[in-house]
Amino acid sequence: MNDNPKDKSKFSKVSLVMEKFWLVIAIASLLGVFYFFIVDGVNRQTLTYLIFPALAGAMYAFRVTFRKRFERNND
Repeated sequence: MNDNPKDKSKFSKVSLVMEKFWLVIAIASLLGVFYFFIVDGVNRQTLTYLIFPALAGAMYAFRVTFRKRFERNND
């Protein structure tokens, strides 16, 4: 196994970028859903759009948890 600190640092940077990516996607998709709520009203179809920000938020939470666990195990 390669215990190169440079590789760990690179992994942490990539992980932080991916966290921010999923957070931005979650916020942007939530704003998009609110836009559809305003334009089309709240109905069955627009409520199904809530799945996209929920999935992006779940991915964000997963990435944060995974990164913290990785950092804790490597200290």
